[in-house]
Amino acid sequence: MDSRFLHLLESNIPPTPFEVIAIQAEVERFSSKTHPTQHDAEVEATLERYRGILSPIRQIPSEIWGEIFYFATPAAVNEEDKDDLIDICCVCSTWYEAALHAHGLWANIKLVPLPEGKKYIYDNLVSWLARSGELKKGLEYRSNVWEDYDPEDEDDDPTEEGFCPCHSGGDCMWIGDPVVARLLTEGPLLLHRFSFRNMYPRCIGNAMQSFQLAKSGSPSTQPWKQVQELELRMHTASWQGGWDSSSELPFRLIPPSVTSLLICLPRYCQAFDDEMECRRAKIDIPPAILGQLTSLVLVCEWGPLHMATMLHHCRNLETLRLEFGPAGICTRELIHELDDPFIRRVQVEGGIHLSKLHTLRIYDGAQSPILFLQWIKTPALRFLDLETTGSSSICPSWIEALDDFVTRSGCARSIQYLRLASNSRSCFLEKRYFNEKTGLFLSSLSSLKYLTFTNLPIVPVLRTDFQNIEDPSNHGWLPQLQSLQFLHCWEYYPSLNFDQLLISLRKRGRQAPCWIKIEECLKGAELQDAEHQLRTMSELLRAELGVSLCFSPGVED
Repeated sequence: MDSRFLHLLESNIPPTPFEVIAIQAEVERFSSKTHPTQHDAEVEATLERYRGILSPIRQIPSEIWGEIFYFATPAAVNEEDKDDLIDICCVCSTWYEAALHAHGLWANIKLVPLPEGKKYIYDNLVSWLARSGELKKGLEYRSNVWEDYDPEDEDDDPTEEGFCPCHSGGDCMWIGDPVVARLLTEGPLLLHRFSFRNMYPRCIGNAMQSFQLAKSGSPSTQPWKQVQELELRMHTASWQGGWDSSSELPFRLIPPSVTSLLICLPRYCQAFDDEMECRRAKIDIPPAILGQLTSLVLVCEWGPLHMATMLHHCRNLETLRLEFGPAGICTRELIHELDDPFIRRVQVEGGIHLSKLHTLRIYDGAQSPILFLQWIKTPALRFLDLETTGSSSICPSWIEALDDFVTRSGCARSIQYLRLASNSRSCFLEKRYFNEKTGLFLSSLSSLKYLTFTNLPIVPVLRTDFQNIEDPSNHGWLPQLQSLQFLHCWEYYPSLNFDQLLISLRKRGRQAPCWIKIEECLKGAELQDAEHQLRTMSELLRAELGVSLCFSPGVED
């Protein structure tokens, strides 16, 4: 090989434009020497080297490599991921430089309890996070859970996952290693996010107290006193013991700098023996902390009373996500909670006023998210996402409850995104979801741009006469609509008669350009028939209304 190109052969450096021209000339020269019927191993090896230098992969900019590494690496890097990332850096100098300049790779780390006799190295943690440059930094602090269990390690006991010795009178594992406390109290880097995951409330309180009481460092510069996003994930793989006063400690130690809060509470059946014990439990967050929150995520099976009590102080919320859990408080106990004086007062006042809230997501397990809407007012709401199992026996009509909520809040002309979904495909609750007022309600959302139905009986909606719109301010059905999705909504109507959809869209008239997606799990002849119908309808819609339509077979659960 020409000595001019040895530096390219021994590295992944991309050739310059002049070098590319010279190497291409060499390839042509060697190729002309090779006869098709002859085999010259030395010439072919040289050609292979030259072609490797000209490989397009060498031309990929380091910024692109950094993005590839970022998407191939977990958001929070643990011990195993750290080794994988270091291996990437050791491949070549190009990859090393690309990884160093991809600051997102180094911005979040995940720590777990180390085996006895081992401790984290303070300087290593600081050095790792420092590579993230000016990006916001995060630390995840969690117990060992099932994915950490090594079946080949005889010393590991999978029944002990999430267990802490303090529950049997020993020392809490979360104050045994002072390195993390030092990082949170005197570290040179400010942390934006801090997350406790799969830990007992008592253990979270012990860790937070060790940060709170640390004497080193100035309060104005301590990383713990500057955290803005805090996650308290109290679910554990194996809960031991009930809820007591020590479990409430973490709520009282939330730093005053926090503006985004996530709370994931233990399962109702594991934390409490009866309803009264649950009612006496406290999510004792100071009102001043709640009053400055702009984002709140609450995963709670304990009934609406705890949620409503917190929201009463959250006057500056902009985004809210509520999850009721898979199997929480029973219907009898829920009805008893609805009779609470605080809940009654909230209902009389028309709901808790959340004047700045623009994004609301409510996901439930046994209880309906619709039920919770009667306790809040959101005049600035733009994004509404509701999902239910539909299994609650006191679930009201969706449309009537939604209409009441939107009217009471005065947000009909501000809502731009609406998603209504059920994770249950049972059709016996069909009348609870939609009725003859469905079309009128949807037509009142004059600014709606994105509408999605998932696992819901949509045929009754399509049969609604959208021409009977009484409000003269409405100029057709959903004039601003840009995206309409029906995901698994035809399952219980085997004929898949899409004529109703075509009729409804024609009644809508020629409005803003709209993209429609239909996804359904179909097989064989039924799939072919549906595709044929939709292909025909797609051509009609594009010609008549400028509507683009696509169909996806979907995936079976």
